[in-house]
Amino acid sequence: MTTADRQADLILRGGSVIDGTGAPARPADVALRGDRIAAVGELAGWTAPASRDVTGLAVAPGFIDMHSHSDLALLLNGHAESKLRQGVTTEVIGQCGFSPAPAPEARREHIRNMFGFFGEQVEWRWGSFASYLAALRESGLSVNVAPLVGQGIVRAAVMGEDNRGASEAELAAMQDEVRKAMEEGAFGLSSGLIYVPSMWADVEELASLAAAMKSRSGIYFSHIRNEREHLVEAVTEAMEVGRRAGVAVQISHLKSADRPNWGKIGAALEAMTEAKEREGLDVSYDVYPYTAWNTGLVQLLPAWAREGGWEAIAARLRDPGARGRLRQELSEGARSDPEWWSLRMLASVGSEANRDLQGVTLAEIAARRGCAPEEAAMDLLLEESGQADMVGFAMSEEDITAALRHPLGMIGSDAAARAPYGELGRGHPHPRSYGTFPRVLGRYAREQGALSLEEAVAKMTGRPAEKLGLRDRGKVAAGMAADLVVFDPARVSDRATYQEPHQYPEGIHLVIVNGVVELEGEEHRQRKPGRVLAKPS
Repeated sequence: MTTADRQADLILRGGSVIDGTGAPARPADVALRGDRIAAVGELAGWTAPASRDVTGLAVAPGFIDMHSHSDLALLLNGHAESKLRQGVTTEVIGQCGFSPAPAPEARREHIRNMFGFFGEQVEWRWGSFASYLAALRESGLSVNVAPLVGQGIVRAAVMGEDNRGASEAELAAMQDEVRKAMEEGAFGLSSGLIYVPSMWADVEELASLAAAMKSRSGIYFSHIRNEREHLVEAVTEAMEVGRRAGVAVQISHLKSADRPNWGKIGAALEAMTEAKEREGLDVSYDVYPYTAWNTGLVQLLPAWAREGGWEAIAARLRDPGARGRLRQELSEGARSDPEWWSLRMLASVGSEANRDLQGVTLAEIAARRGCAPEEAAMDLLLEESGQADMVGFAMSEEDITAALRHPLGMIGSDAAARAPYGELGRGHPHPRSYGTFPRVLGRYAREQGALSLEEAVAKMTGRPAEKLGLRDRGKVAAGMAADLVVFDPARVSDRATYQEPHQYPEGIHLVIVNGVVELEGEEHRQRKPGRVLAKPS
């Protein structure tokens, strides 16, 4: 090897490399040249104009957030503050059936409104999937993105939000949209089967759309139809879509919500394991390390009440007859669990009038207003024009631990990038926006020993990269992309809480994206070296 061959741009010396494969950590130096890892090992003979002494720290591949909702947040603030500071270097966006494209002109305003606050804030300058990706590139990114096309948005683009089956012509048009998005850069198709209009699609429709991406090895990501009493059936439905379409399946944010359903995670894991081992189905899932979920307050309403968009929903909330029916149906949750309303917290609102209610449970809001919780929830929806989020405390620690441990699991935040300032600092977002990856490393790996540090890192790096087909990312090895995170295994931890969510984690020392040091200590360099990643052929 010549002297030139041993020349690098940056060398990380003295660290403990956790390479992303699950192999034991080992002492090694890491040399970077351009946007690639040039060498890993004992590099005493190597030189570089810059080096970092990372003795006592772990050097790992940059974390891949397998389930992110940063699609529009990155256009508001491309620095991806809350994600980069966790060590995330790649986000998989377009989840739960919601991607910002396709958005044909005739449906564009309607689709924009489906994104609520984020849709209102961005300058919506695209229609096609390709032009949306171009907007991301033009805006600049501190992290990489791997985009999905959303089945719910494809349905909205072709059919609106109607509760009906697709005609033959409409199905063909939706398949064309999926094919086009795949050709323009999508990694797969996502569905959100508890959301309108995604929920109106049956297995046959979903499989037909998923089959449209088979030639490009697309992956079917699914927020399944039920994460409660029918969890196993919903997991089975997602796998059936994969079987019929001949594509890989990724179950989104696996959970078993509400106390009567705790423990059903085991049966869901068994169903996936059996399908993989006996049939060879490429099925896996992602999970976040919290016992609470986060979604729109409107999701409290039954499916029939959410048809037709916000104006139709608001009309039902104002109509005495429909409101009476809603009051009765909403009370069913409380009848099954006396603490039901105390376990649902208002997270974010748009109006100044209700800002003081952010972080307050619906039971307490009802007490303050002197009304039933059902009435408080419906009133809040009207006051906020539907733009309100809630957090639900619904899962068990035992189920979360089981999901984190299982070999088919990966890590996803199920959250948008946030920041403690500007538009992304509004409200009380779920702390997963700030703490997901350090929480797995600190609470579950180091403190509880639920999984080894090496296994935790593999679930954040090598396994997601393999699933996505990113052959040059997810590992610390020569020739791989220089996406790296340097962290302190003894200190790494999350600091964000449900009451004080806008807090960055501890123990992340260095984050490198495509060979560029983007975060060092507390300093965010804001060079925006991130890329829209290309779907491997």
